[in-house]
Formats: sequence, structure tokens, C-alpha cells
Amino acid sequence: MCVVRVRLALAFIVLSFNTSLLTAKEIAVDLIYPQVNQFAEQLSLSGTIKSKQDAKVTVLQQGVVAKLFVEAGDHVSAGDTLLELNSSIAKAQYQQALASLEASEIAYQEAQRLYQEVIKLSKQQVVAKTLIAERKATRAKALASMSQAKALLAERKEIVNRHTLRAPFSGVIVNRFAEVGEWVTPQATVFSLVANDKLRLELEIPQEYYANFKQTNLVANITPDLQHASQFKASISNVVGATSELSRTFKVFIDIDKSIALIPGISATATIALQQSAQEKLWLPKTALKHHPDGGYSVFSVTNNVAKRHIVNVIAEQAERIAVTNAPSNHAFVMSGVEALSDGLKVTVSSVKGSAQ
Repeated sequence: MCVVRVRLALAFIVLSFNTSLLTAKEIAVDLIYPQVNQFAEQLSLSGTIKSKQDAKVTVLQQGVVAKLFVEAGDHVSAGDTLLELNSSIAKAQYQQALASLEASEIAYQEAQRLYQEVIKLSKQQVVAKTLIAERKATRAKALASMSQAKALLAERKEIVNRHTLRAPFSGVIVNRFAEVGEWVTPQATVFSLVANDKLRLELEIPQEYYANFKQTNLVANITPDLQHASQFKASISNVVGATSELSRTFKVFIDIDKSIALIPGISATATIALQQSAQEKLWLPKTALKHHPDGGYSVFSVTNNVAKRHIVNVIAEQAERIAVTNAPSNHAFVMSGVEALSDGLKVTVSSVKGSAQ
């Protein structure tokens, strides 16, 4: 029993001695004061160059394709003929309506002559009033028939015109979906037409940034995803004040100047500098950053030889340094060996670089 007590006493002495040695051996650290500036957040997003005018062109009248005037890849001007349908029946009906109008005009002229004749006779009081009323009614009926014939002729003319499909605006034919001899209807697309001189970049912005885009002076640096493409600047043209329920994003449009040679459908990256906030960002060496298992980050300042941990957000990276927020700007930070540090640990300062700003 006595031997056991002696051994326990010796173990306690050894443990106390080792603990005192660990406490006495403080970690030596080098400190650095950060470079401080205001934090201006940047958004870097990928979007698609689209045309303001992108139409699926259809015929206005069903029928058989008689002639095709364009192919995919052709450039057309507004009003150019794209195709013609077989219009033989429509033209025959137009001629019939034209003949009906001519007949109704003759009938009206005759009714007008007879009415004028009976008016002259009535001045001599040799004609019955009932005959005057009858001639007047006949003239009115002839006038109505002539108006009806004019309306029918206009309708037949419009139907004939609808057998010819014309380009609604200038652009390039992207696709053609019809062949000569094929039956087409207004429900089917026959051409895809895109105006390649009215382009804009369409971006999907996360909803939390909507307040930032209420500004009207935001400028984006745009880099098309093309070989040897040059970066250019453009202002935000329009912000859609509604978000998608699925993606929780809102749309932003940036008009592309005509002098920039791009085509619809390509992707581009836009970097947008948001308004500077009062929050400061601190530039520190990458070695000052401690990585957490959960993906977070922290840095350590030293006050009175005691390390203090600060949970930070990394917002930028340049070569061998990083920019963080949520840390005090007037403190010096440990620049190496941070993996061995913990909050409240006593340290020995070996050197200090820089000065408080």
C-alpha cells in the first residue's frame, strides 16, 4: 500500500513538472499590421448574349409552299419576301370579289340616277310620294351592297397578301423549317429570324443583390467567351423588378454597342463592382489565415501577448495575400504558425511589421 502511494506521488510530481514546462514554453509569433481599405464587393457572373429581336416566324395563312426565297444563314431586310404559298384559289376569289364590286357600283349608279329622276318629276308634282320613297330605299340598298362588296374585296386582297410571307425585321435566318410543296399552317414555325445588330447580355442576379441594382450608374466589365476576345465596359441597361420563384434570381440586361462584333447565343462573363460599403477589408499574408474543418476561416490578433481569434470572410485573393472582413483594423495579426494557435493562448512576439493605420 505504501509503495502505491509513493508511485502516485512521483507520477504527480512528474506531471506537474511537465505541465510547468509546457506553460513556460510559449509560442513565438511574428506579427503584421494589415493594409486597410474600403470594401467594394464585386459580382462575377456568366450570362448569354441575346438579340432583342428573336422571332419564330410563321405564315398568316395555311397553304402549300410554292416558292422559297431564303436559306439558313441569309441576311434579310425588313419587308423582304421569305416564301410564297400557292394562291391560285385566293386570287380567283379576289377577282370574283372585284367583279361583285363593279356590279354593285353599277347598281348603285343606276339607283342614284333613278332617284334623281324621280326628284325632278316631283317638282312638277307628277309623281307619287310613294315612288320617291321606293327609289330612295333602292338607292340606300344599292349603297349598302356596294359597301359590302368593298369590304369583301379588301378581305380577299388581304388573304392574297397573306400567301406571301415577308421578314418582320432585318436580321439573319437562323433556321428554315419548310420545303417547297409542304403544307404549312399558322401554328408551325417556318423560319427562325434573329436581329444580329441589336444585342444585349442577359444576366441572372441572386435576389439578395436586388437593392444594389437600384442604382442606375452600375458598369460591368464584359469578357466574351471567345478566343482572343477583348474585354469591354457597358452600363446596366435595364433591371427586371421581379424574381424567378424557381431560381430566386432577377434579370439584368446590358445593351451591347453595335461596333462590338458579337453574335447571339455566345456566353460572356460580366464583373460588376457594387457600391462601396462602410465595411473595411484587411489585406494579410495568406499564411495568416487558419482554415476550419467546416470551410470557415479565422485570423489571430495579439494583445498583451495573448492570441485572440477572429472569424473572418475571405473576399479577395491576390498572389500571396488575401483580403478579409470582420476583423479589427487597428490590431497586429499573427502571420505564420496560426495552425498551432487557439483563442486565449499566451504567445511571445518575435517581430512586428508595419504599423497601425
